[in-house]
Amino acid sequence: MDQTGTAPAAMEMTAGGMTHSAADRLAALTVHGARAACGLIHLVDERNLRLVGGYNLPTGFEPMRDVPVSATLGGLVMRTGFPVVISDVNTDERVPADAPVRTVGIRAFAGFPVRDPDGRIMGTCSVMDYQPRHWQPEELTAVDDGAQACTAFVAELRAHETEYRQRMFLDTLLDSLDTGVAACDTGGRLVLVNRSLREQLGVSITEGPVEQWVRQLPLTTPEGAPVDPAKLPLLLALTGTDVRGADYVLHGRDGERRQLVVNAHPIRRMGAVAVFHDVTEARRAAELTGQLARSKDEYLNLVGHELRTPVTIIGSYLELLNESDPDTPAADLLPMIAAARRGSERLRRLVEALLDLSAFDAGKSPLQMSDIDLAAVVSGAVADIEPSAAAKHLTLTFAEPERLPLSGDPRRLHQLVTALVDNAITYTPEGGSVAVTVTGGDATAVVEVTDTGLGIPVHERPLIFDRFFRGAITTELAIPGAGLGLAIAQLIVSRHHGTITVTPNHRRPGTTVRVELPR
Repeated sequence: MDQTGTAPAAMEMTAGGMTHSAADRLAALTVHGARAACGLIHLVDERNLRLVGGYNLPTGFEPMRDVPVSATLGGLVMRTGFPVVISDVNTDERVPADAPVRTVGIRAFAGFPVRDPDGRIMGTCSVMDYQPRHWQPEELTAVDDGAQACTAFVAELRAHETEYRQRMFLDTLLDSLDTGVAACDTGGRLVLVNRSLREQLGVSITEGPVEQWVRQLPLTTPEGAPVDPAKLPLLLALTGTDVRGADYVLHGRDGERRQLVVNAHPIRRMGAVAVFHDVTEARRAAELTGQLARSKDEYLNLVGHELRTPVTIIGSYLELLNESDPDTPAADLLPMIAAARRGSERLRRLVEALLDLSAFDAGKSPLQMSDIDLAAVVSGAVADIEPSAAAKHLTLTFAEPERLPLSGDPRRLHQLVTALVDNAITYTPEGGSVAVTVTGGDATAVVEVTDTGLGIPVHERPLIFDRFFRGAITTELAIPGAGLGLAIAQLIVSRHHGTITVTPNHRRPGTTVRVELPR
């Protein structure tokens, strides 16, 4: 109620205080009961007294709503813990010199402490007059009754504040979760959609009928079929059904698909709650774990097979040598020694390739980058492998540019070119040709190895960089090899932030491997 006696239209709750309209009405009742000129109700706000209710406040008193406790008569009430009754402000020594009542013409004062249910002083209820007066017992009783009524208000407000803090704590806790949570009341209205779920769903509706909310959810079944809104977990839980492990696919605005598992539970006499677990990464990890387990088994089988062949060759020829007549001429033994040496060389290459792969996978083979001439590196690799081409009667050509500066690891790039040319030689029949070219632009350098070999079937091209992959033709023609050369080549290219592609030759047999490296 304001100075005209009109109650305010709205009721506002202030943190730490009572509703202004209720406090104003209580102040008015107290003034009438004490037959005073004006009244006010203060509550403690940290070190100040906050004016939360008043009736017929003196002119100039309103700007002083928050004042230090020590400067007020209310502060005197709080320090003593007892009522303070003053007949004349001008003659009472207890009144501070800077008390606000002196500046607005107040002469008489009566104030009582306001306590909370635990007996702690939380504020004051007081009345004032512009003339000196002796306060009568019934008048002081009216002020005391006002203070007691304030205590009831304080108790109610403490309950509201406790509930508010608990709700804020719960809301903050739920918003901090990475798991999505939604809840509705018994009337089927949303009361909570936490931060994680809002971000997951991309749905702006966070209040209103839950039926309207669920119809906006971009969900399908794992098979891609539409979801009946009436059968979504939150609505089922609202009818009393407990839902566990419901699988859905969430379709994001960017086209991303996320896998959700939803649990929902009814809450008796309160409503229902649904919890949305994003299991996309967990399921990907489980799938990857399974793939790794299968790959490990395949890897061990393949390695065992590839190791067994050269070891068997070496062992067989050593056994023959051991069983040969001591008087056998050395010339007759040389073919067996050469065969054992070939098995040993095959075994060495396989072990080196496996060690290379292991080092790349473990990150223990960093590139030793330097400024190099790529043309010179390729030329050296071609020269080293030229005897292999000559042994198969292949024509090996290299179009060498004058110079092609590049930042790279010379040893690994030499290994790359060797692997590509060796692969081309292996799959090119006698009498064929292998051509190596190096070209460069401002941003990239290109190495191409073109052969007139057997070619690669379309269905096998996506697999040629897989470890231990060997095409059907290699089995038919018994072409030796472990299927690791191109896998290592791809790793070297990727470590140089380049690309490697394989395409069939145009209108002639064979294949072209193209490597692009940033300069």
